[in-house]
Amino acid sequence: MPEQPADLRSELAAATRILASHHLIGMFGHVSVLTEDPRRYLVCPGAGARKDRCRASDVLELDLDHEFGPGLPLELYMHSEVHRLKPHIRSLIHVHSPALVALAAMAKVPSDLLMLHASFWPATMPVWDEADLVRDRAAAQRLIGILGDEAITLLRWHGAVIVGRTLHEAVFRAILAEEHAGPRGSAPPPPGSGAGNVARCGGSPNPPMTTARTSVTGPPGRNGRGTRPRCRAGRGARRRGRS
Repeated sequence: MPEQPADLRSELAAATRILASHHLIGMFGHVSVLTEDPRRYLVCPGAGARKDRCRASDVLELDLDHEFGPGLPLELYMHSEVHRLKPHIRSLIHVHSPALVALAAMAKVPSDLLMLHASFWPATMPVWDEADLVRDRAAAQRLIGILGDEAITLLRWHGAVIVGRTLHEAVFRAILAEEHAGPRGSAPPPPGSGAGNVARCGGSPNPPMTTARTSVTGPPGRNGRGTRPRCRAGRGARRRGRS
């Protein structure tokens, strides 16, 4: 029997609260699920909403062509495009959790398994290396291309995207991915890796970072778009690299 929309809304709200309780999402981070209508999906509220208090009435229903607007997740298009390009993926979760963020900063992401139930872990981890947020459809489509047939991809210096064939599977994977990433992110650097297994920018393993303002009150634009910290390998970075 097809799942009723009200039930699906309640499940997504519960999933949002569960992810928040595991510190996988908070002010930022979001989760979606495709409805029985393959042109429509449900998504949790964007930044500014208390994810740990999400209720069915807070869940938003959108069609795949819906444009970003106030109250929606800033990186909305990763949800619409995965459901458009890969409709067998019923759910996508974007997290900024500590262990996965740390793993996303590693130049070489370990692929060995430490947990039996993390068998979805890719043999070679796909990584989104672009400096900006995934804030338009073209970027989202590139991200989905990088994800390929894997269950997870890392976003450099940013977090991760986890997908599943069901909402339950995606939540299960997100929780296990963070647990699995903890010991992976704290692993010693491989022999001969020099300053350590840290992704570099401009020749420095610890580049200065700048953060542009993140806005959730209007559409992405020149002065209102959100962006994650960018590497700025300027004169100061080069000077420190030589000292």
